[in-house]
Amino acid sequence: AFAQPYQESFTDDATVMEQFGCKISLVEGNRENIKITTPLDLKLAEILIKEKETKN
Repeated sequence: AFAQPYQESFTDDATVMEQFGCKISLVEGNRENIKITTPLDLKLAEILIKEKETKN
């Protein structure tokens, strides 16, 4: 699927797979398993870590 020419409708990996007939499913995960890509994400991660430390 990734070898196909780029299309504007491809907004993420899931849309690429959908284009080629694959079924997409959502799986609930842990809300604390965050992706850190911005300084704000890093601050949130630090808060989550501190909360865990105070609970233990």
